[in-house]
Amino acid sequence: MKRLLYILIMATVLNSCYKDKGNYNYNAINDIVASFIADTFRVNRLDTLHIIPKLSGPDTNRLKFEWRVVGVEDPAEPLSSGKIVTISTDRSIREQITLQAGTYYHPFDFVAIDTVTDVKYFKRLYLQITTELQSGWMLLEHTGINADLSFITPGDKVIRNVYSAGNPEKPLPATARDVISVATGSLLGTLNLVYFDGGGYVLDNTSLQVAGDYEDMFYARPPVVDPYNMHKPSLFQYGPFTFNNGKVYALNGTFTSLLFGTAYTQPDNKGYSVAPFVAGGLGYGAIFFDQANYRFLYDGGGTSTSLKVFPANTNMAFDLNNVHKKMLTMKPGMGWDLWPDNWYAIFKNENDDNCFLYTINANGNMTTTPVAAAMQPMLNSPDIHRSPEYLFPNTVRQMYYAADNKLYLHDMAANQSRVIYQFEAGEHITAMKLKDNTITLATYNGSAGGGSVYFLPLATTGEISGNTYSKKFNGFEKIVQLAFKVG
Repeated sequence: MKRLLYILIMATVLNSCYKDKGNYNYNAINDIVASFIADTFRVNRLDTLHIIPKLSGPDTNRLKFEWRVVGVEDPAEPLSSGKIVTISTDRSIREQITLQAGTYYHPFDFVAIDTVTDVKYFKRLYLQITTELQSGWMLLEHTGINADLSFITPGDKVIRNVYSAGNPEKPLPATARDVISVATGSLLGTLNLVYFDGGGYVLDNTSLQVAGDYEDMFYARPPVVDPYNMHKPSLFQYGPFTFNNGKVYALNGTFTSLLFGTAYTQPDNKGYSVAPFVAGGLGYGAIFFDQANYRFLYDGGGTSTSLKVFPANTNMAFDLNNVHKKMLTMKPGMGWDLWPDNWYAIFKNENDDNCFLYTINANGNMTTTPVAAAMQPMLNSPDIHRSPEYLFPNTVRQMYYAADNKLYLHDMAANQSRVIYQFEAGEHITAMKLKDNTITLATYNGSAGGGSVYFLPLATTGEISGNTYSKKFNGFEKIVQLAFKVG
């Protein structure tokens, strides 16, 4: 037994001393060093990030590369620490950055991979993606096949095609008709939306990437999705209100709701189909116009979600229950936007082009300060029914409208309109808004890239200051709507 043990021990020793005569190839370590002008980089979203690394080592020609952003938010895994996104495989990066903007710095890894040994060399950098889309003008353009959004920053930088750049797999339909930015006064913060036939998208507030579908904002998807407008009319309505397929829906921001409820209930057996506008004040809460039955309705304020018919009224400027016309718009008039003294509504006859100006006192009552405050035909106002938009300053009783290449000023007291600015023949006004005593206006001449945006500052008289524009931006497609994006 001992002899067998000795034999096994000797065999083990001899085996350990055996010289390995295997034929192996050894590669020298290709020790790579990468250096950069900085360890931290910052880039605006949709701008181009350009970094050139300085590489040293025995052989820098047998390398391949990856530029990795670490901790990118993953919608599919909202509770995770994020995913790794490779944004370039070139030696020097020169890429447009479409990742979400934020205040934080992402770990940003430069990786050099030896194609012979598969050894990876890492250099940890940091990248912050900021945004120039926090506030500025959103421009909804029709490009032919699809629609797109461009952007003008407060610093006058034009960022073209921001929607298609951020949403390459979700083209905006050619039927896109409206772009909206509304401060909800709720946990939702600012809502940015774009509407098209049969739907709409909610856009992220920093990137304008699609964050969800319009119908996802409801507790229960509406049976028909056909959105128009969204507005918070005053401090006294919880709102905002959205209009879908002729029905009214409200978001109760005061009680931190994040979703719209069911459609407002009808006031009687006649049903209702409202125009997509709302006035608001202390008197009757939110006020709507029932286009199907040619009458004004109200909700009474508070958390009410039922529409009501105004009491019979024949001693005011007009009968709130009998306005047999088509509403073209309803907007704040004199005073503060969120608590105006009155609201102006423009109506058009259904059988001709004659228009009428109605004044609504949303803080009024049925007797001493009537809700139905005033009504007058709009005289000496050519083509007023054809305007793409109606603008009301809050300091004077005037209104701006446009037709073809002409911008008109309507004087309510004189009840007449006059041309205050005229563009070249064939350059038609397609959209306009009034903000900070300046009209921002879009035109289109019918050719590719023939869209322009003008800023027209107003004098105290309501005329164009200096009779000319202060800024002009060219090279757009046909702009059908514009909206100032609030931060």
